[in-house]
Amino acid sequence: MFKLTKNLGIVAASILLLASCGGNSYEYPFQNPKLSIDERVEDLLSRLTPEDKIGLMMNGSTSVDNLGIPAYNWWSEACHGICAPGATVYPQAIALAATFDADQQLAIYETVSDEARARWNTTDHEQFGKTTATGGIWNQGLSFWCPNINIFRDPRWGRGQETNGEDPFLSAVMGSQVVKGMQGNDPKYLKTHACAKHYAVHSGPEKDRHRYDAVVSMRDLWDTYLSAFKVLVKDAKVQEVMCAYNRYEGEPCCGSGRLLTDILRDKWGYDDLIVSDCGAINNFYTKGQHETHPDAATASADAVLVGTDIECGTSYTHLVESLEKGLIKETDLDVSVRRILRARFELGMHDPKSMDPWANLGADDISSEAHHQLAIKAARESIVLLKNNGTLPLAKNLKIAVVGPNADDASMQNGNYSGTPTAEHTLSIIDAIRKAAPGAQITFDKVCELVDPYLTINRLTSLNEGKGLHAEYFNNQKFEGAAVASADYAEAISLRTMGDYRFAEGVNATDFSAKYTGSFTADYTGDMFYLLNAQGAVVLKVNGKEIVNAAENPNARRGRGNQVPTTKFPVVKGQTYNVELTYSKSNEGNAFINFNLCERRLPDYQAAAAKAKDADVIVVVGGLSARLEGEEMPVNFDGFDGGDRTRIELPATQKQLLAAMDATGKPVVFVNCSGSAIAFADVENQYDALIQAWYGGEGAGIALADVLFGDYNPAGRLPVTFYASTDQLPDFYDYSMNERTYRYFTGKPLYAFGYGLSYTTFSYGDAKLSKTSVKADAVDVDVTVPVSNTGSRDGDEVVQIYIKALNNPDAPIKSLEGFKRVNIKAGATTDVTIKLSAGAFEFYDEAIDELSVKAGKYQILVGSSSNDSDLKAYDFEVI
Repeated sequence: MFKLTKNLGIVAASILLLASCGGNSYEYPFQNPKLSIDERVEDLLSRLTPEDKIGLMMNGSTSVDNLGIPAYNWWSEACHGICAPGATVYPQAIALAATFDADQQLAIYETVSDEARARWNTTDHEQFGKTTATGGIWNQGLSFWCPNINIFRDPRWGRGQETNGEDPFLSAVMGSQVVKGMQGNDPKYLKTHACAKHYAVHSGPEKDRHRYDAVVSMRDLWDTYLSAFKVLVKDAKVQEVMCAYNRYEGEPCCGSGRLLTDILRDKWGYDDLIVSDCGAINNFYTKGQHETHPDAATASADAVLVGTDIECGTSYTHLVESLEKGLIKETDLDVSVRRILRARFELGMHDPKSMDPWANLGADDISSEAHHQLAIKAARESIVLLKNNGTLPLAKNLKIAVVGPNADDASMQNGNYSGTPTAEHTLSIIDAIRKAAPGAQITFDKVCELVDPYLTINRLTSLNEGKGLHAEYFNNQKFEGAAVASADYAEAISLRTMGDYRFAEGVNATDFSAKYTGSFTADYTGDMFYLLNAQGAVVLKVNGKEIVNAAENPNARRGRGNQVPTTKFPVVKGQTYNVELTYSKSNEGNAFINFNLCERRLPDYQAAAAKAKDADVIVVVGGLSARLEGEEMPVNFDGFDGGDRTRIELPATQKQLLAAMDATGKPVVFVNCSGSAIAFADVENQYDALIQAWYGGEGAGIALADVLFGDYNPAGRLPVTFYASTDQLPDFYDYSMNERTYRYFTGKPLYAFGYGLSYTTFSYGDAKLSKTSVKADAVDVDVTVPVSNTGSRDGDEVVQIYIKALNNPDAPIKSLEGFKRVNIKAGATTDVTIKLSAGAFEFYDEAIDELSVKAGKYQILVGSSSNDSDLKAYDFEVI
């Protein structure tokens, strides 16, 4: 046991006097908001025991009851809206990057932080701040672990959808707007925290992220992987940086002296919070992972000493042992705890509500109509028209056949790391098309799944005369007493407890049980399949026969639980089957259960084509979903591996669908919903128009319908390269940027970075440079270009500026360094001015092991995409 000396001395005595000034009385000086934050921090720090300090250094920070410090959880998510039920769900981050609209990005995240503060204000803080073994409740705080500014170097990476794409400049601009919108501009308090993640050199593969060592050149490290982080730290003043899972130079990123101490703390002067990715410290010593450290005590001590202040996980509980063994000193803990306490005071957590600038935000500010309309606007702006032979826009009185697995799946539109939009703000693509064109004759046929060669037909609707499985919930683990809640599920069951999610109103977050029952009479003879995945104990019986009995697995990895392989039981037409699924959850960890009953049969592509051939146009809605690409996922379909892809071509099921629709001879519009690039070269001749719709959030359906029918003129631009095939990609494990992204790729892509079409046309006049040469220490040049809308429709154009270094063979082929989205009326011309500063001409300088502006000749490239044919070059010199 350690003793903490509490001799406050003369300085503390003066603080105590200040604590009682102004007619207010405080038990402790740190409670006095009139004191400086430094004074409050030092007073509170002096009152903490070593155990108290360690308890504050984990994401689930435990309470300090004797001082009135409540528990708090630093882990909340807001990748594209707060992760909460009933929150506004904006387009996924990659889709927001496709808008190339920095002003709108700021406006969006100002509303996201509004909803965050509103949720904070409506949270039951007595429950939130209670003493628990694991600290405060997940996803109900004021610290948000976004944006993800990793470079989307390879389209196979499943988490690339969370990023701003493959370009460091675009990532820095859009990421900075996230930070500014989340953190606010109040002179006294931070509105919320933003967090730049995952630092650094991190972008898959997901299945090996806990063990691989990313090896890169200094050029790639500085010119690509660190560039956006530097901007967010030095310019946007992000309050948190999350270190990544993988190793760099042989050291785990959360224990990397070079990344955390030498670069982040020393070179960039960062003195705010560093948080670990969840479980990253465990990776240091867990067998089969990094294995760079012998045990938790050693790993935790090293992580703290290089600057990791907060661990997401529980390895830091072993810091008590670290202290006892002399691996770390209490004064070392104090360095981190000072930052933690300062952050809590800067967020206003310990001040009266009357001092809170956002105290007036409440439930009405979450998922408001204004936020919903902004979500629709953002979704419209994100849509990229990649091909159009004149088929689009569609008239609203046509016969339209809508087919494909993503057309009737509203949840797909949310992407990963999302909240859940309200029912009134949820509309699938097919429903939005019907709503937008009530005079059209519209048919719909799912035809096939995204990847699974078998079509899966939900059969829960067959239970209990169409009501689905009937659930009863008990606030104990033994199904005892009266049920505290009940519900019916006619759709696939997907329930979880995280933050304020519950299985049902009045049901415990842990220490509860559930019984799901129903009966059906089979209308076919064959197999009934079930899908079951749970964190908890599950038993499945059919007609009283036990076919699954899985005890809770306390060692299951996050999000995986007890995975029961998809399997089946036979059914005979006309016979009745009673289904009983029981579930119980202990009082440890989060609960979740996924369950479905379904029939599986091969798709009939020819029958679907026969039904569609009478249409005037066929709209195929396919692509991927966040159930296929995402974070460390148990997905093992052909072409998919652990959340990543092994091939980037369209899945075989959808190729068959597209071929069948093309064979009808009718015009085909392919709508691709994905968070990453698809290689369409092998099917490019099978559609007449191609729309990249991403995961567009709650406004996705309305936005797509507006584009299809010409109510909105598309102007999104690709934030990633759409390669022609997987063959154009280097080895996924190779972190060298050679032949990666438009900046280093020497081949010919199918659709280039920055590319996108419109329903109108634009032409560029000659640009004027305010200077044609500058000194290296005084780079400041304005580029002004006249842009004309030469078509018959008003529309947006995204003006892009790239820099090409002519005397630097190690520099990228070209790099985006400026852009502006502008609306131009039909027949009008607008002068667009973009300012370039020193950052536009910075490249890696081996002499200083940093970025610097190098003297030499450059070209300033101005145009509408990264394609050379779309750019005009202007000579420029740095002297």
